[in-house]
This record gives sequence, C-alpha cells and structure tokens, in this order.
Amino acid sequence: MQSNDNPSLTQQLTTLLSHHPVIKLAILFGSRADPARTKHFGSDIDLAIMTGEPISSHFKMELMQAISTELDCPVDIVVVNDAPEPILGEILKGQRLLGDNNTYAQLLARHLLNTADFLPLRQRILKERRERWIQSY
Repeated sequence: MQSNDNPSLTQQLTTLLSHHPVIKLAILFGSRADPARTKHFGSDIDLAIMTGEPISSHFKMELMQAISTELDCPVDIVVVNDAPEPILGEILKGQRLLGDNNTYAQLLARHLLNTADFLPLRQRILKERRERWIQSY
C-alpha cells in the first residue's frame, strides 16, 4: 500500500470483504484503525471477522492472502466467533467495516458479560501470582 490514508484503507477493506457473504461483521483494529497512532514500516493490518457459519483455515488463509496482495501489506485475521478476552475488548475499540447494528450489539453484549464474569477472576489470579513472585525474592 502506498499510502497510510486511513479512509482509503477502510474503503478498500470494506470493498474486499463485501465480496464474501459469509462475513457478517468486520472490524479493523490495532494501529491501522487509529489514525493518531504512528504506523511503522511493516505494520500489519489487524482485522476481526464474525461469520455466520464456521470457516475453514483454508478460507481464512485465502482471505489473508487476497487482502495482503491487494494492499501490499501483511494481514492478521482474528475470527471473533471464538475470540477470548482481552482480545475481544481490543477488537471492539476498532472501526467497524461491515455488519449491522444487531450483529455488533451481540458481540458487544458477549464482551460485557465476559468482562463482568471473568475479568475480575483473571485480575485476582494475576494479583496472587504477582504477590507470590514478589515474595519469592
């Protein structure tokens, strides 16, 4: 890709992804989703997709290759159907490229439930590990 022009990138990605009806939701996240963040040479495109049905690793690899070839940039795709926290939280900070409000709301609700249920437990476990590590010195 010759330009880091974010509107152009989002338009190109939206066009490429719209040719795949199995993709119900697509979100650009990471450094390429935030125009204020400095992009470094070789910075990849982080893309999250939600599909209406399970997809094969072959489909995912072909999609990554097609986008990478078209935009001349490495691409990483996360399938959000089974993405864990805290990755899901990072994804939701990005820019929605495809998908209706209902689909997006379902993903957001899942994230909020996961956050309420599991993140306090995760924080407690990390705190206990940190305290054990500190006490070992």
